[in-house]
Amino acid sequence: MSVTDPRPSAEAIAKLFEARHIAIIGASADLTKLGSSPLTAMGYLGYQGTISIVHPRNTELMGYRCYPSVADLPEGVEAAMIIVPAATAIEVAEQCVARGILSLVVISQGFGEAGGEGLDRDRRLLALVRDHGAAVVGPNTNGVANVKLGLAPAIAPIFQYEGRVRPGVIGVISQSGAMVSSLLSHFARCGLGISKYVTCGNELVLGAADYLDYLIGDPDTEVIAIYLETIRKMAPFKAALGRARAAGKPVIAIKVGESESGQKAALSHTGAIAGSYRNTISFLESEGVYVADDLETMAAIAECLIRYDWPVEEPLNPFIASISGGFAAQTADVMARLGMPLVDPTESGQAALTALPTASHPVNPYDIAAQNALIPQIIDIFREDGFNVLLFGLVLLKPEINEQVAQILIEAKERGMDRLIAISPQVDPAERVRFNAAGILITDMVVPLLKALKAIERHAAHDRLRASRPAAAAVQAMDLPAGEGLLDEAQSKAIITGAGFRIPASVVMKAAEPLGDHSALVRPIVMKGLSDKIAHKTEHGLVALNLRDDRAVAEAWERIRAALAKADPDADEILLEEMIGTGLEAILGVQRDAIVGPVVVVGAGGILVELLDDAVVLVPPFSAEEVEHALRATRFGRLLTGYRGRSYDLGALARAAAALGEMALRAPQLDSIDINPVLVQPDSGGVIAVDAKIVLGSPAQGH
Repeated sequence: MSVTDPRPSAEAIAKLFEARHIAIIGASADLTKLGSSPLTAMGYLGYQGTISIVHPRNTELMGYRCYPSVADLPEGVEAAMIIVPAATAIEVAEQCVARGILSLVVISQGFGEAGGEGLDRDRRLLALVRDHGAAVVGPNTNGVANVKLGLAPAIAPIFQYEGRVRPGVIGVISQSGAMVSSLLSHFARCGLGISKYVTCGNELVLGAADYLDYLIGDPDTEVIAIYLETIRKMAPFKAALGRARAAGKPVIAIKVGESESGQKAALSHTGAIAGSYRNTISFLESEGVYVADDLETMAAIAECLIRYDWPVEEPLNPFIASISGGFAAQTADVMARLGMPLVDPTESGQAALTALPTASHPVNPYDIAAQNALIPQIIDIFREDGFNVLLFGLVLLKPEINEQVAQILIEAKERGMDRLIAISPQVDPAERVRFNAAGILITDMVVPLLKALKAIERHAAHDRLRASRPAAAAVQAMDLPAGEGLLDEAQSKAIITGAGFRIPASVVMKAAEPLGDHSALVRPIVMKGLSDKIAHKTEHGLVALNLRDDRAVAEAWERIRAALAKADPDADEILLEEMIGTGLEAILGVQRDAIVGPVVVVGAGGILVELLDDAVVLVPPFSAEEVEHALRATRFGRLLTGYRGRSYDLGALARAAAALGEMALRAPQLDSIDINPVLVQPDSGGVIAVDAKIVLGSPAQGH
């Protein structure tokens, strides 16, 4: 459906989750069949409404009254769940709408995803939206649930186990039906409950953005978790994320598809670095989403957000205190690998720790050395020293000692160490309940917890940088040529100078004429054949480097003239330019993602592209400060900011990247820009683009 198509009414969408009277068409008492699933689920959840079943032969099914047809249903049915074959399902949907039942959960497969007759069924479902404002989940969905109400027109296996799904504050949107049970299991393992749940199915009518909008306004939902396969409708999804930020409702997402081969642009290194998965992650983070890379981490992020408030104004400053020195050291190692190095106490903090009778080194992580009675003092010293997160490592203790330590931690929480997290080799249910009741997260999953803290810090940093984002970078008006396709290097460089790039001094000469005057160029020089058909000039012998004398220049001229005539007979120009011998090679470019829109890639260039492989991808608009922050977390960033006494102009590279992003937003016909290498000059010397290529597309492609 286009954005101009009629939409389901808000009331019809709400009834999908709030119906007090639901009809089930295709229910079964056979527990081996899917038709029994909603009855079992709502029985376990204690549905507080009425269930009416449409069944042509039975008058009663699993204790619920049956009616021979949709037309025979009583008044007041607010939603319907359809679990019959597709050919019948579309007819049933039309019958429901004719009865005024506008909220439909269509479990059936065999619609648009099947092609053929399925496409016609899609059209008939869409007509119900157009003509009546019907709200349709699916088709090909696992259903929806309102756990607090007990409403569960759903077939997800986890609902078939009593007590596995409990009421809570997490709203779940999943584009995978099969994975949602695993996701809910991880939440339950952390002692977390669910407010609402929906699996999107084909998203023929309602999509992830619609469900996100509903959950933003749902008073029972405090945190929203999304299992994301793709973003089918970017504009409404982005707008919904903006509304979630404004409403203060955290959104956590896991995006699957990291290993997808995708379609890499053949014309540039930029296209090879940027990819659908990586671009989507960058988009999500730029929109304030907490991003997880596995289900365990998603659950850990959710638990951290639910149990604690997190500082946005200042970075996280964690410390580790443990009864086991080995655990403390091991956890610190994992944090370092995740890019979360611990900082040591200040001089005053070290002095206070040294004064304690523990014989432990006054460092972070800190070994309590079995001096359990000193735990309150140790925690107070770190807290007063500016540390705002405590990871307390428990070991398997005698029950009596464990009881003492648990009480000490609970009291420390009450005294002001708010973000106190207990890590234990095993967590029994009673222990979890006790710690959770005191507002303390306890877990035996160390790595997911640390990854969750990393995601929280990344989110906070994005928030801080977004809030201080200045006005857009100044970009000169661009005079882009008409048409589509590759521009040659000289044309490309002329365009990027509008983003503030310096380029080497150069002259362009006609290949059909004798070598002209180039005495204004300082040698050594570079010579390149220009073509709007050849992206990789070196492969065709169209590049000569380090030309220092007249003989070398003359020989290169003849060689490149011949190579250009062979590679592209229509090309007739050769570029001569000064060779830049200083600077660190970087890559900077734009790739226009089919879903996300333009993304900017910046990182190590030249041969370092493959060697370091840690370029960053950003979704414009963004500030130069955001680029600097992202690059400082990379190995290339460490080269830029000072390695063995040498530093390079990181600020200039960041400003150029921000300007390039603004350029891509203003000129949707820019399909890709590849500047590789751009030489980042030492100290405050700026950046110089020594190679560039631009591909133009249709202006209509822009996002």
